[in-house]
Amino acid sequence: MASEAQPSGERGRDHAGVLTSALTRRGRQRFTGTLRMDGSPGGSVSMRDGLVVAASTPAAPGPEPLLLRSGRISEADWSAAFTAGAPDGRLERELVVRGLLGDAGVQVITRAAVADALFAMALCGVRTCTADPDDPAPLLASDPGLDTERAIREIRRRLDLAHSWTALGLSIRSRPQSRRPTGSVPVNAQRQELLAKVNGRRTPRDIAFALGRGLFPVMSDMATLIVDGLATVEPPLVGGSEAVLDPAPGGGPAARPQELPSESIRSQAPPPPHQNAPSQESAGLPRRRYRNTDFGRWFQEEPPT
Repeated sequence: MASEAQPSGERGRDHAGVLTSALTRRGRQRFTGTLRMDGSPGGSVSMRDGLVVAASTPAAPGPEPLLLRSGRISEADWSAAFTAGAPDGRLERELVVRGLLGDAGVQVITRAAVADALFAMALCGVRTCTADPDDPAPLLASDPGLDTERAIREIRRRLDLAHSWTALGLSIRSRPQSRRPTGSVPVNAQRQELLAKVNGRRTPRDIAFALGRGLFPVMSDMATLIVDGLATVEPPLVGGSEAVLDPAPGGGPAARPQELPSESIRSQAPPPPHQNAPSQESAGLPRRRYRNTDFGRWFQEEPPT
Protein backbone atom coordinates (compact mmCIF):
# COMPACT_ATOMS: atom_id res chain seq x y z
CA MET A 1 0.00 0.00 0.00
CA ALA A 2 1.30 3.44 -0.91
CA SER A 3 0.48 6.48 1.19
CA GLU A 4 0.23 10.10 0.13
CA ALA A 5 0.01 13.20 2.30
CA GLN A 6 -0.41 16.87 1.56
CA PRO A 7 2.73 19.02 1.94
CA SER A 8 2.70 20.94 5.23
CA GLY A 9 2.63 24.26 3.40
CA GLU A 10 -0.66 23.29 1.72
CA ARG A 11 -2.55 22.23 4.83
CA GLY A 12 -5.31 24.55 5.85
CA ARG A 13 -5.12 26.48 2.58
CA ASP A 14 -6.73 23.74 0.52
CA HIS A 15 -8.08 20.88 2.61
CA ALA A 16 -9.23 19.11 -0.55
CA GLY A 17 -5.69 19.06 -1.95
CA VAL A 18 -4.90 15.49 -0.91
CA LEU A 19 -8.04 14.20 -2.58
CA THR A 20 -7.62 16.06 -5.85
CA SER A 21 -3.87 15.39 -6.11
CA ALA A 22 -4.43 11.68 -5.45
CA LEU A 23 -7.14 11.52 -8.13
CA THR A 24 -4.88 13.32 -10.61
CA ARG A 25 -1.89 11.06 -9.95
CA ARG A 26 -3.81 7.80 -9.95
CA GLY A 27 -5.79 8.77 -13.01
CA ARG A 28 -2.58 9.31 -14.96
CA GLN A 29 -1.26 5.96 -13.70
CA ARG A 30 -4.49 4.21 -14.81
CA PHE A 31 -4.72 2.87 -11.28
CA THR A 32 -7.08 0.02 -10.36
CA GLY A 33 -7.95 -0.45 -6.71
CA THR A 34 -9.10 1.64 -3.75
CA LEU A 35 -7.87 4.97 -2.42
CA ARG A 36 -8.56 5.20 1.32
CA MET A 37 -8.99 8.80 2.44
CA ASP A 38 -8.11 9.55 6.06
CA GLY A 39 -10.11 12.55 7.26
CA SER A 40 -13.06 13.55 9.37
CA PRO A 41 -14.71 11.22 8.57
CA GLY A 42 -12.77 10.30 5.40
CA GLY A 43 -13.94 7.63 3.00
CA SER A 44 -12.81 5.62 -0.01
CA VAL A 45 -12.59 5.97 -3.78
CA SER A 46 -12.66 2.94 -6.07
CA MET A 47 -10.89 3.22 -9.43
CA ARG A 48 -10.63 1.04 -12.52
CA ASP A 49 -8.05 1.81 -15.20
CA GLY A 50 -7.72 5.36 -13.89
CA LEU A 51 -11.46 6.08 -13.83
CA VAL A 52 -13.52 6.64 -10.66
CA VAL A 53 -16.18 3.92 -10.49
CA ALA A 54 -17.39 4.39 -6.89
CA ALA A 55 -16.86 6.52 -3.79
CA SER A 56 -18.25 6.29 -0.29
CA THR A 57 -18.09 8.27 2.95
CA PRO A 58 -20.14 8.44 6.16
CA ALA A 59 -20.68 12.13 5.31
CA ALA A 60 -23.06 11.45 2.39
CA PRO A 61 -25.62 8.79 1.37
CA GLY A 62 -24.44 6.08 -1.00
CA PRO A 63 -26.50 4.35 -3.70
CA GLU A 64 -28.44 2.14 -1.28
CA PRO A 65 -29.85 4.89 0.97
CA LEU A 66 -30.39 7.10 -2.07
CA LEU A 67 -32.60 4.39 -3.55
CA LEU A 68 -34.33 3.18 -0.39
CA ARG A 69 -34.89 6.40 1.52
CA SER A 70 -36.23 8.18 -1.55
CA GLY A 71 -38.71 5.36 -2.12
CA ARG A 72 -37.34 4.52 -5.55
CA ILE A 73 -36.92 0.90 -4.43
CA SER A 74 -38.64 -0.80 -1.51
CA GLU A 75 -36.59 -2.46 1.21
CA ALA A 76 -38.15 -5.83 0.42
CA ASP A 77 -37.21 -5.58 -3.28
CA TRP A 78 -33.69 -4.44 -2.41
CA SER A 79 -33.21 -7.30 0.05
CA ALA A 80 -34.36 -9.86 -2.51
CA ALA A 81 -32.06 -8.48 -5.20
CA PHE A 82 -29.17 -8.24 -2.76
CA THR A 83 -29.60 -11.82 -1.54
CA ALA A 84 -29.75 -13.15 -5.10
CA GLY A 85 -27.02 -11.06 -6.68
CA ALA A 86 -24.50 -9.84 -4.10
CA PRO A 87 -22.71 -13.16 -3.36
CA ASP A 88 -21.72 -13.49 -7.04
CA GLY A 89 -21.17 -9.77 -7.66
CA ARG A 90 -24.39 -9.51 -9.73
CA LEU A 91 -26.31 -6.95 -7.69
CA GLU A 92 -26.50 -4.44 -10.53
CA ARG A 93 -27.77 -7.12 -12.92
CA GLU A 94 -30.39 -8.29 -10.42
CA LEU A 95 -31.74 -4.76 -10.02
CA VAL A 96 -32.14 -4.47 -13.79
CA VAL A 97 -33.55 -7.96 -14.38
CA ARG A 98 -36.15 -7.47 -11.65
CA GLY A 99 -37.24 -4.19 -13.24
CA LEU A 100 -36.22 -2.11 -10.21
CA LEU A 101 -33.82 0.02 -12.25
CA GLY A 102 -32.93 0.35 -15.90
CA ASP A 103 -29.35 0.27 -17.15
CA ALA A 104 -29.44 4.06 -17.44
CA GLY A 105 -30.93 4.35 -13.96
CA VAL A 106 -28.05 2.38 -12.47
CA GLN A 107 -25.55 4.75 -14.07
CA VAL A 108 -27.44 7.85 -12.95
CA ILE A 109 -27.60 6.74 -9.32
CA THR A 110 -24.01 5.50 -9.14
CA ARG A 111 -22.59 8.63 -10.77
CA ALA A 112 -24.65 10.86 -8.52
CA ALA A 113 -23.39 8.97 -5.46
CA VAL A 114 -19.78 9.28 -6.64
CA ALA A 115 -20.09 13.03 -7.20
CA ASP A 116 -21.71 13.57 -3.82
CA ALA A 117 -19.20 11.44 -1.90
CA LEU A 118 -16.23 13.21 -3.49
CA PHE A 119 -17.76 16.59 -2.63
CA ALA A 120 -18.46 15.52 0.96
CA MET A 121 -14.92 14.21 1.51
CA ALA A 122 -13.41 17.37 0.03
CA LEU A 123 -15.68 19.56 2.15
CA CYS A 124 -14.80 17.74 5.39
CA GLY A 125 -11.11 17.56 4.54
CA VAL A 126 -8.69 14.74 3.77
CA ARG A 127 -5.37 14.39 5.62
CA THR A 128 -3.75 11.42 3.90
CA CYS A 129 -4.52 8.95 1.12
CA THR A 130 -3.47 5.30 1.05
CA ALA A 131 -3.68 3.29 -2.17
CA ASP A 132 -4.69 -0.38 -2.04
CA PRO A 133 -4.41 -2.04 -5.48
CA ASP A 134 -5.72 -5.38 -4.18
CA ASP A 135 -9.10 -4.20 -2.92
CA PRO A 136 -12.06 -5.77 -4.77
CA ALA A 137 -14.52 -3.67 -6.77
CA PRO A 138 -17.73 -2.49 -5.09
CA LEU A 139 -21.06 -4.18 -5.79
CA LEU A 140 -22.57 -1.09 -7.43
CA ALA A 141 -20.13 0.76 -9.65
CA SER A 142 -20.33 3.26 -12.47
CA ASP A 143 -19.37 1.79 -15.82
CA PRO A 144 -17.08 2.79 -17.41
CA GLY A 145 -16.45 5.35 -14.65
CA LEU A 146 -15.70 9.06 -14.36
CA ASP A 147 -12.65 10.78 -15.75
CA THR A 148 -10.59 12.18 -12.86
CA GLU A 149 -10.08 15.60 -14.44
CA ARG A 150 -13.81 16.02 -14.88
CA ALA A 151 -14.42 14.80 -11.34
CA ILE A 152 -11.93 17.33 -9.96
CA ARG A 153 -13.55 20.18 -11.86
CA GLU A 154 -16.91 19.23 -10.36
CA ILE A 155 -15.43 18.97 -6.86
CA ARG A 156 -14.00 22.47 -7.14
CA ARG A 157 -17.24 23.89 -8.57
CA ARG A 158 -19.23 22.49 -5.68
CA LEU A 159 -16.68 23.62 -3.10
CA ASP A 160 -16.86 27.16 -4.49
CA LEU A 161 -20.63 27.13 -4.00
CA ALA A 162 -20.31 25.66 -0.52
CA HIS A 163 -17.83 28.41 0.38
CA SER A 164 -20.37 31.02 -0.68
CA TRP A 165 -22.96 29.43 1.64
CA THR A 166 -20.79 30.09 4.70
CA ALA A 167 -21.92 33.72 4.50
CA LEU A 168 -25.41 32.37 5.31
CA GLY A 169 -24.03 30.36 8.23
CA LEU A 170 -24.59 27.12 6.32
CA SER A 171 -22.08 24.29 6.56
CA ILE A 172 -22.16 20.50 6.84
CA ARG A 173 -22.14 20.90 10.65
CA SER A 174 -24.82 23.58 10.98
CA ARG A 175 -28.27 22.77 12.38
CA PRO A 176 -30.83 24.88 10.52
CA GLN A 177 -34.14 25.91 12.04
CA SER A 178 -37.34 26.67 10.17
CA ARG A 179 -38.94 30.07 10.54
CA ARG A 180 -42.08 31.81 9.42
CA PRO A 181 -41.51 34.09 6.43
CA THR A 182 -42.48 37.73 6.66
CA GLY A 183 -44.38 37.47 3.37
CA SER A 184 -45.72 34.88 0.98
CA VAL A 185 -42.82 32.79 -0.35
CA PRO A 186 -43.58 30.02 -2.90
CA VAL A 187 -41.98 26.67 -2.01
CA ASN A 188 -42.01 23.68 -4.36
CA ALA A 189 -42.75 20.17 -3.10
CA GLN A 190 -39.10 19.14 -2.96
CA ARG A 191 -38.07 22.06 -0.74
CA GLN A 192 -41.24 21.67 1.33
CA GLU A 193 -40.23 18.08 2.04
CA LEU A 194 -36.77 19.28 3.07
CA LEU A 195 -38.21 22.06 5.22
CA ALA A 196 -40.27 19.49 7.13
CA LYS A 197 -37.00 17.92 8.33
CA VAL A 198 -35.51 21.23 9.52
CA ASN A 199 -35.90 21.33 13.29
CA GLY A 200 -32.71 22.85 14.73
CA ARG A 201 -31.27 19.42 15.56
CA ARG A 202 -30.55 17.87 12.18
CA THR A 203 -27.48 18.76 10.12
CA PRO A 204 -27.65 18.84 6.30
CA ARG A 205 -26.03 15.42 6.35
CA ASP A 206 -28.77 14.07 8.64
CA ILE A 207 -31.44 15.47 6.33
CA ALA A 208 -29.74 14.00 3.26
CA PHE A 209 -29.84 10.50 4.81
CA ALA A 210 -33.42 10.97 6.01
CA LEU A 211 -34.71 11.98 2.57
CA GLY A 212 -32.49 9.80 0.37
CA ARG A 213 -31.02 12.83 -1.36
CA GLY A 214 -27.42 13.83 -1.96
CA LEU A 215 -25.65 16.10 0.51
CA PHE A 216 -24.89 18.72 -2.14
CA PRO A 217 -28.46 19.15 -3.45
CA VAL A 218 -29.74 19.26 0.15
CA MET A 219 -27.28 22.02 1.05
CA SER A 220 -28.08 23.88 -2.17
CA ASP A 221 -31.82 23.82 -1.44
CA MET A 222 -31.15 24.74 2.19
CA ALA A 223 -29.22 27.81 1.08
CA THR A 224 -32.24 28.86 -0.99
CA LEU A 225 -34.56 28.39 1.98
CA ILE A 226 -32.30 30.56 4.13
CA VAL A 227 -32.15 33.29 1.50
CA ASP A 228 -35.96 33.18 1.19
CA GLY A 229 -36.31 33.58 4.95
CA LEU A 230 -37.83 30.13 5.49
CA ALA A 231 -34.89 28.81 7.52
CA THR A 232 -32.13 30.20 9.67
CA VAL A 233 -28.88 28.87 11.11
CA GLU A 234 -27.79 29.24 14.72
CA PRO A 235 -24.06 29.59 15.54
CA PRO A 236 -22.29 26.21 15.13
CA LEU A 237 -21.59 24.00 18.11
CA VAL A 238 -18.15 24.29 19.70
CA GLY A 239 -15.93 21.31 19.06
CA GLY A 240 -13.67 22.05 16.13
CA SER A 241 -13.13 20.04 13.00
CA GLU A 242 -12.89 16.71 14.81
CA ALA A 243 -16.46 16.90 16.17
CA VAL A 244 -17.94 16.59 12.75
CA LEU A 245 -20.78 14.21 12.14
CA ASP A 246 -23.83 12.94 13.95
CA PRO A 247 -24.88 9.32 13.56
CA ALA A 248 -27.14 8.41 10.69
CA PRO A 249 -30.81 8.97 11.54
CA GLY A 250 -31.92 6.46 14.15
CA GLY A 251 -28.46 4.97 14.55
CA GLY A 252 -25.53 4.98 16.90
CA PRO A 253 -22.39 7.10 16.70
CA ALA A 254 -20.65 7.25 13.34
CA ALA A 255 -17.50 5.17 13.30
CA ARG A 256 -14.31 7.18 13.47
CA PRO A 257 -11.54 6.33 11.04
CA GLN A 258 -8.70 4.25 12.41
CA GLU A 259 -5.03 4.47 11.58
CA LEU A 260 -4.33 2.44 8.46
CA PRO A 261 -1.96 -0.54 8.83
CA SER A 262 0.92 -1.08 6.44
CA GLU A 263 -0.49 -4.34 5.13
CA SER A 264 -3.11 -4.52 2.39
CA ILE A 265 -6.71 -4.23 3.51
CA ARG A 266 -9.17 -6.37 1.63
CA SER A 267 -12.79 -5.37 1.80
CA GLN A 268 -15.35 -7.93 2.86
CA ALA A 269 -18.54 -8.34 0.85
CA PRO A 270 -21.15 -6.16 2.58
CA PRO A 271 -23.88 -7.89 4.57
CA PRO A 272 -27.53 -7.73 3.51
CA PRO A 273 -29.09 -4.33 4.09
CA HIS A 274 -30.95 -5.31 7.23
CA GLN A 275 -27.55 -5.89 8.87
CA ASN A 276 -26.01 -2.66 7.63
CA ALA A 277 -25.89 0.66 9.44
CA PRO A 278 -29.25 2.36 9.97
CA SER A 279 -28.35 4.92 7.34
CA GLN A 280 -29.14 2.25 4.75
CA GLU A 281 -32.58 1.34 6.05
CA SER A 282 -35.67 2.21 4.11
CA ALA A 283 -38.37 4.55 5.24
CA GLY A 284 -40.86 2.44 3.28
CA LEU A 285 -42.04 5.32 1.16
CA PRO A 286 -43.91 4.91 -2.16
CA ARG A 287 -41.92 4.80 -5.33
CA ARG A 288 -41.04 8.07 -7.02
CA ARG A 289 -39.32 9.18 -10.14
CA TYR A 290 -35.81 10.57 -9.94
CA ARG A 291 -35.58 14.24 -9.10
CA ASN A 292 -33.61 15.90 -11.88
CA THR A 293 -32.20 18.52 -9.54
CA ASP A 294 -30.74 15.85 -7.29
CA PHE A 295 -28.77 14.20 -10.04
CA GLY A 296 -27.79 17.55 -11.36
CA ARG A 297 -26.24 19.33 -14.24
CA TRP A 298 -23.24 17.02 -14.18
CA PHE A 299 -25.20 14.07 -15.57
CA GLN A 300 -27.48 15.59 -18.14
CA GLU A 301 -26.72 12.86 -20.64
CA GLU A 302 -27.91 9.45 -19.46
CA PRO A 303 -26.28 6.30 -20.83
CA PRO A 304 -28.33 4.42 -23.41
CA THR A 305 -30.62 1.71 -22.08
